[in-house]
Amino acid sequence: MQEWIGIYREAIRRCERPVGAFVNDQVAFFTFVHCAETDKQAMENGAAEAAAWYTNGSFTFFEAKESFLRTYAEEQALLNDPAGGGLTGQFLRERANRSPSTTRAQAIIARIMQGEDVPSQEVFDGLSEQDSLIVGSPETCRQKMKVYQDLGIDRLLCFQQIARLPHETVMSSIRQIGKLIPEFDRP
Repeated sequence: MQEWIGIYREAIRRCERPVGAFVNDQVAFFTFVHCAETDKQAMENGAAEAAAWYTNGSFTFFEAKESFLRTYAEEQALLNDPAGGGLTGQFLRERANRSPSTTRAQAIIARIMQGEDVPSQEVFDGLSEQDSLIVGSPETCRQKMKVYQDLGIDRLLCFQQIARLPHETVMSSIRQIGKLIPEFDRP
């Protein structure tokens, strides 16, 4: 993501004819957020399962589910190819070694998309490893929000009301995140 932000900001810097009255060089990022008193409470609230439900639904809505599953199966075959899978297999193994949590999260999403009933704790553990999912205690959420700030994200769009999360749980999360926001305000 940091590379994409750099490309965007460089293009904005070189822009001589903006579309509107001014150049907006801010970057926003949209992600699922759920903050509870503890990481355990966030898991018990079903936040990671709600995120998995949303991901599965989004892939289905945008007609990308079959493509994701096909690509996932092809990549797994190359990763596990006894002959090495050629350059693509080598690339995939290097990527998996650099970011094993991404590979684990993709596997969980693929299993859910295929109809498997993945245990709640496994969903929470696998998806919580991703910085792209901000779920947990205020301290966990703070750490994950800091990653976005360090990447240069100016606005974090927090999607909180998802799936079957009860209204009061969502409202509590919004209040918890509201207490963190001042820490990330830039002068």
